[in-house]
Amino acid sequence: MSRAAGFAALLLAGCGYTFGSGLPDRGVRTIALDVVGNDTFRQRLEADLSAALARELPVSTDLELADRRTADAVLSVLLTDANERTLVTGERSDPVREGAFAAAVWVRLVGRDGRTVLERRITDRVEFRSPIGEDLTSARGEIVLDLARKIALSLEADF
Repeated sequence: MSRAAGFAALLLAGCGYTFGSGLPDRGVRTIALDVVGNDTFRQRLEADLSAALARELPVSTDLELADRRTADAVLSVLLTDANERTLVTGERSDPVREGAFAAAVWVRLVGRDGRTVLERRITDRVEFRSPIGEDLTSARGEIVLDLARKIALSLEADF
């Protein structure tokens, strides 16, 4: 490591920044992903989020996906809120010109010993505009990807 890089790392550490989640230090190198639960009336959002998480976790974290029987921890995600809101109304042929879609999940990582390793609520909000070809369906796809990334990031660092 160069002297400048070492100094930068020391400065960041002194400011409260940390690198990584510390999960490997706590014995968590592999995780099993539970099927995402859904406490909302938005159907199928949990299935999309489960698939997005399965794709995102190996790409964005150093954690490896494993079978529940052999994993160091189990990741549970529960969709707790999913709401659509009209921001700008339109006409009969295009009733929602601009809208927003917000969602929240409860994330819990439980170690093999049954103790909670990490637990937090994660939220996201996306907007859509019909004049540029966006709609609730595209917003739904975007929020699923955003939540999957945020969940992966939450496993890598505190935010």
